[in-house]
Amino acid sequence: MKIAILYICTGEYYKFWSDFYSSCEKHFCKDVQKHYFVFTDTKKFETNNTLTIIHQDNLGWPFNTLYRYRMFSRIKEQLANFDYIVFFNANCQFIVDVSLEEFFGIDKKLVACLHPGFYNKVEPDFTYERRKSSMAYVEKGKYYFAGGICGGRRDDFLKMSLQLLQAIEKDLDNGLMALWHDESYWNAYLNLEIQQLEHNVNILEPAYLYPEGRNLPYKPKILLIHKPNIINVNTIKFYTTNSFISWCKEYIIGLMARYKCYIK
Repeated sequence: MKIAILYICTGEYYKFWSDFYSSCEKHFCKDVQKHYFVFTDTKKFETNNTLTIIHQDNLGWPFNTLYRYRMFSRIKEQLANFDYIVFFNANCQFIVDVSLEEFFGIDKKLVACLHPGFYNKVEPDFTYERRKSSMAYVEKGKYYFAGGICGGRRDDFLKMSLQLLQAIEKDLDNGLMALWHDESYWNAYLNLEIQQLEHNVNILEPAYLYPEGRNLPYKPKILLIHKPNIINVNTIKFYTTNSFISWCKEYIIGLMARYKCYIK
């Protein structure tokens, strides 16, 4: 049994790696062979027999996260050698043991985690992409999942990853970008096929993406380290070209126009 762990840390996000790696080695699927595929632009990593570095330019926000499925597709041949594949947000840190069966489930195809910001919310509050013109459109869903964990059995993960990459590219070709980027497409994929997928998805409670400093009714298992304690998030999100800044302005104006209908 082998697990491929996908990790993106462009720009300053490499600062999270050490704690993620040590905690993952200590607590995650301890008796299972793990290999880490790290997409980064830093030279601070040294490869070893459990770590593969894939050069990835810092594309700026939101493309560092939106294009994750494109990054994964670059190494699909390497990933074909694994039984399970999982992506973790850079700021994840394991704090208790998490077993293979617990995390991936029994006879499940995919694994997804409920978003900790919506554990006590109802469907109208879920921030799905609501534009029918987008490939991430969800009219009415059942769950709201976080983008910080996505994984599953190799073939099912690669199938999902390809479909989401194609959906993202189609939207971009049509001048569209989903509200919450990769997370919106992940939610669309799961919710639109929930009738077929529900019994095949291991749904994790927010304990597996527990925000540091929050008081949620769960015992944390994987902590989401508060990013501003480690990196300057504002600098990272606005690291970009002038043309992208212009695009952002147009996008924000579009968002304001979209949500006027909710403010009455």
